[in-house]
Amino acid sequence: MYRWSCSIAIAALLTAFQTSTAQAPPPPADGVTLLQAGKFEEARASFEATLTTTPQDQQAQDDEVKASEALALRERAAGNRVEALRALIRAQDFAPRNARLLFDLGILDEEMQLYRDADKALTQAIQIDPDNPQSYYGLARAQIYEGELDAAEQNMKTYLKARPGDASAHYGLGRIYQLGMRFDQARDEFQRSIDLQPVQTEAYYELGDIALKQNDYAAALGYFQKVLARDGKHGGALAGAGQAFFRQKQYPEALDNLRRAVAVAPDYQPGHYYLGLTLSRLGQKEESDKELLTAQKLADEDNKNGTRRFEVIREPPSH
Repeated sequence: MYRWSCSIAIAALLTAFQTSTAQAPPPPADGVTLLQAGKFEEARASFEATLTTTPQDQQAQDDEVKASEALALRERAAGNRVEALRALIRAQDFAPRNARLLFDLGILDEEMQLYRDADKALTQAIQIDPDNPQSYYGLARAQIYEGELDAAEQNMKTYLKARPGDASAHYGLGRIYQLGMRFDQARDEFQRSIDLQPVQTEAYYELGDIALKQNDYAAALGYFQKVLARDGKHGGALAGAGQAFFRQKQYPEALDNLRRAVAVAPDYQPGHYYLGLTLSRLGQKEESDKELLTAQKLADEDNKNGTRRFEVIREPPSH
């Protein structure tokens, strides 16, 4: 539910079309004119016509990728991620070994929780262009969700060698350590993220979560309060603070935080669970039973969906 920003990867996708247009030699006049006019479908058709007769034309491949990126970005901005993905998949049929296209595919796959596809695309991108640090960042993110923590750690470290001042990546490495129960190393990375970017919430939240897991409730509350001072509707911090108060038998304080938690994050299972326990301690059995039942339903839904992945047929449309 609480994932660190993928702004680096998405920013790279958003700027790829703009920067590559300035760097590459101009394509045939008809294609480039259409592209510059924002007629991306027509431009793509022009480049594909060239590639149908001369499939090894590197310039036409690059232009096909530019047009497809523009189409994908337009669809994504409109909320049509499936169509954005189809546009990139179609381009892959004409430019199967274009590192930038593979990067775009991997980032969009990861955003759509198609983690295996993201892993495959980004691994291929690195094989073709091992000097793009953002591919390692994206691959590490996908591998975290695949549970491949050792590989994710190595790829995030590779990224950080190139970009040591990236607060988001230090946060990501901290999450990897946290998931592997390496709490001391996780704390160091979260603190490094805060040192680099003091105005944030997520590293403070994770430090609070670690303190909570280690039964240091006072420290946990301190971190969660830092989060809530900046974002009073952070459901995880509200639920965490409620749990810390509950563990210290401060039930009225727990009740206040947990009611707020389920109001802003109604699908966050721990909030309902600890609200149910708190209500039980306060003698409100009927409402307690209702919250615990909601928590159980959410847990069952999470378990049922745990391995479900959205799928897109990875074949380009006929053309």
